[in-house]
Amino acid sequence: MMKRLVGLCVSFGIVAVLWWRVDVRAIAAAARDADPVWLASGLAMVVPLTLVTAWRFGRLADGAVGVGTAIRLVLSASTLNLVMPSKMGDIAKSWVLIRRHGFSTRHALALVGVEKVLDFASLLVWGAGALFWVGIDQPWVLLAALAVVGLLGMLLLLILPVAAARRLLVRISGLLPGRVGHAVAAFLDSWEATVSRFWARPGRALGILGVSVALWGAHLAQFWLFARALDVGVPFVDNMAFATLAILAGLLPLTIAGVGTRDAAIVVFYAPWLAPSQGAVLGMLATMRYVIPAVAGLPFLRDYWPGKIERDI
Repeated sequence: MMKRLVGLCVSFGIVAVLWWRVDVRAIAAAARDADPVWLASGLAMVVPLTLVTAWRFGRLADGAVGVGTAIRLVLSASTLNLVMPSKMGDIAKSWVLIRRHGFSTRHALALVGVEKVLDFASLLVWGAGALFWVGIDQPWVLLAALAVVGLLGMLLLLILPVAAARRLLVRISGLLPGRVGHAVAAFLDSWEATVSRFWARPGRALGILGVSVALWGAHLAQFWLFARALDVGVPFVDNMAFATLAILAGLLPLTIAGVGTRDAAIVVFYAPWLAPSQGAVLGMLATMRYVIPAVAGLPFLRDYWPGKIERDI
């Protein structure tokens, strides 16, 4: 509880300082001047993005979770993400899989973990390419691109059916002390089984990978629609590069739902095209990407309470 309170204070503290420095009246004026068509287009993308995410989760679960249940899980996880750091609400989906759908603890955690690795890796694929493209004459952008590539490589080791990756993970678990090492080693068995099941049908696995990459391309395009609503001059590829960095900043476990760190990053990274007041509005719109599905997920939080298993919709 104390960590959440601290995160909430940090989030609102950063936003308060940001708005004070930028000027609230200028932010309000930038919001009023936003193009309503582009703005509505960006907000409307929340619906297909949520539906595709739910469909993919059902596919990852090999049909054990119906589309209706997958939608409920995605929306309720969005609600929890508003009060949990680093999108840990997504991990909470495993609790529902265990309590209501008969998954073993390790299988449920591994399944949700694979989903998160796919999301993160797909984001970094776009981010790495865009950062290299725009960073030709900007050394700090190239350094960011190299860091993103390194992180992407680590994630690929987790998700690809490569024996060397398994050996590396086993060695890492062996370096951990006592119970922690044994727990990680046991979880690796479930992780390996889940990854093996994922790659058992290569065509299906590649299809899910393709959907994941396309899905995150659409997420970054949504950022561009918001930026386009505020100013016509934001290049699409530059947007993909710096939206990726802003999303990564929002994942730092310092705030609630990335509010504050993501807003500040957006103001800094989009400064070549957007005034600080416009950047602050873009930060609010980026938060709305999470708030809209979170509000829609409120009725489904009861799925996290003990009770009888409901039928898929």
